[in-house]
Amino acid sequence: MRKDLPDAVIIDVEFTLETFNNPYTNHSVNFRFIDVTPNKTKLWRMLADINKHSEVDLIDYKYTESPITSKTSLKYFEITRH
Repeated sequence: MRKDLPDAVIIDVEFTLETFNNPYTNHSVNFRFIDVTPNKTKLWRMLADINKHSEVDLIDYKYTESPITSKTSLKYFEITRH
């Protein structure tokens, strides 16, 4: 397997946000999706989209990557095949 080629992974990400309505109350938002590594374009696009909105402040985020193997269940993912 070549290491220079992109590979699909499962990303689990948790964003901690504040809104201008409740500046002292943090909200956690979790997502799980398939992305391409090493670029992680979906993850970075989500971060950019959050930062576009002035009424929402991104306080922190954490994510983990899980490789997709032959034993990985993709049952609950919406996959479009090209």
